[in-house]
Amino acid sequence: MEEKKKRETTFVSNASDMQKVLDSGASSINVRNGESDFSRFYHMNVPFQLTLEYCDGGKPEDYVNIVTVSFEKAVLYQEALSVKNYSYTENAPHLHDFFELVIVLRGTITQKIEGRDYLYPAGSCCLINRNLRHMERYTSQCSVLFIGISPDFITTLFDAAQNALFSSEKKIYDTILYDFITADLTHPGERAYLDFIPAYQNRVPAARLHAIAEAMMQTLLFSSFGASYQLCGQLCSLLSYLSAPSDYHCTTLRLDTNSDFLLFSRITRLFEESDGRMTRSELEQLLHYSGDYLNRIVNKFTGMCLYDYGLTFCMKKAAQYLTETSQSISAIAAKLRFTNRTHFYALFKEKYGVTPKEYRRMHT
Repeated sequence: MEEKKKRETTFVSNASDMQKVLDSGASSINVRNGESDFSRFYHMNVPFQLTLEYCDGGKPEDYVNIVTVSFEKAVLYQEALSVKNYSYTENAPHLHDFFELVIVLRGTITQKIEGRDYLYPAGSCCLINRNLRHMERYTSQCSVLFIGISPDFITTLFDAAQNALFSSEKKIYDTILYDFITADLTHPGERAYLDFIPAYQNRVPAARLHAIAEAMMQTLLFSSFGASYQLCGQLCSLLSYLSAPSDYHCTTLRLDTNSDFLLFSRITRLFEESDGRMTRSELEQLLHYSGDYLNRIVNKFTGMCLYDYGLTFCMKKAAQYLTETSQSISAIAAKLRFTNRTHFYALFKEKYGVTPKEYRRMHT
């Protein structure tokens, strides 16, 4: 008869109780330096594990339900939100000896990295290396998936691509994600992480992430012959999805990068993808910041307002269309979402000093 996984269900009312749960034989995560208020160390005793956290609200009396699952271990416990959010010394920042991929499936969370706050809405993710102190704060209903990946396990996955059946599998070697992980493996010590935000055309990122997360959880909980290969395939599918420029914008952030620059980088990526024709309300919806705040961030780094910064991308694309295609000027204006051709002409001439027609003649 197949041996059942060890399981525990525990209510956690304080940090010491939580540490007992994590130090139990049923947990794939063990806490070291647990008495520290500033840099606890999490050791993962398995190659790969999932932790799913669900917060039922943003009040101190609300709770966070947590399930941690790995190959032969599973533990379920509940933590008071007052412990997680409102006592710095109880829910102390931590480091770990594995790569941690944080995926926001629902709601919005604050990721506190080396004392700086970064906002992550549903569908966004971050990959934290082994050198950053960090902690999560929940202020509303949310669901978050944490994927722990050991250095040996991710190395095995990358090495396997060398002998893959499909040449397209080797594309992972050309990604920012691969460069980030291999840099940490070969030169450990740099404090950095990867930021993933959905591309503008990626309309349902959270739904896709939900599906992959559910498949991995099902494989871990109800394993059968071939489950190990299934799990590797599911994780590779997730990493491939996050690495695809058509689906996600991926940015490497180092410790000297502040949260304002991260937000500016996100705005820039979205303008690049939409040719600068993304409205303030669309940016507000995607980035979960007010338009006024986004405007201040852009002004801080460029001296321009949000609208003018977007126009720089739009006019650059217009110039590209004029020189690289035979489309009419009216068609180009319409493609860039201009309903008033005269307005388009005026903006283009202000940018380049000549009309679109003259620009095309000069550069073709």
